[in-house]
Amino acid sequence: MDQFSKWRSHNLKNENGILVGADQTQEWILPWWWNQYKKDNNKPVAFVDFGLSFEKKDWCRERGELIPLRLFDFAAEKEEMDPYFVKDLEDEFGSLFWNCRSAWFKKPFACLQTPFKKTIWIDIDCEIRCNLDPLFEYDGVAMAKDQSPPDYPFLVYNSGVMVFERDLPLIEFWADGAWNRNGQFRGDQELLSALIAEKNILVSELPPEYNWMRINHDHSKAQILHWHGVIGKSEIRMQSRTL
Repeated sequence: MDQFSKWRSHNLKNENGILVGADQTQEWILPWWWNQYKKDNNKPVAFVDFGLSFEKKDWCRERGELIPLRLFDFAAEKEEMDPYFVKDLEDEFGSLFWNCRSAWFKKPFACLQTPFKKTIWIDIDCEIRCNLDPLFEYDGVAMAKDQSPPDYPFLVYNSGVMVFERDLPLIEFWADGAWNRNGQFRGDQELLSALIAEKNILVSELPPEYNWMRINHDHSKAQILHWHGVIGKSEIRMQSRTL
């Protein structure tokens, strides 16, 4: 674990770039994501291998750097978590998210492996409709706000699109929390948001159009449209048929 919990120190690049990650269950999205990205962008891309097929490993190497992340699934199962907390989560979010937690909590470890000076992490279910270069103008870490109940104890940011500088302590805190505290949170973004609140860390706020949720109205405003959830994946499958 130690080799993954600190910032990468080898083969670093003095340039900005894009970081994405996938495993075999999500790798079918990669060609769709790449097609959208290349329409308006040419920054280098690094692909984090959460467990890709051999075919998709080769596909990624042809388009950028492939970064292996040999981490076993460590996120707590719901049977290991406080049953009252589990009930609250399922009452609010349903039960489909349980299958995603393993990949979600690997995200901070993936971010620590970036080769770039400044990185934009983008979930691969995000449809990119713009040139991303303006996002590199943000310093520190930048994310859009997520929807959360009005009585939630802290402001929640959506980690599906995140701009961050190399060597930020926050990303190491996030990885440590993912390993040690994942049973206390639904996913990586709630943990990250809690850390930001606990440590009083300044975060730059991305305009919502750079992480536009599919459930929001008027998709024409979106610069990055986040096709999250089962319904979102169905839309991606439909769009992929035309590639």
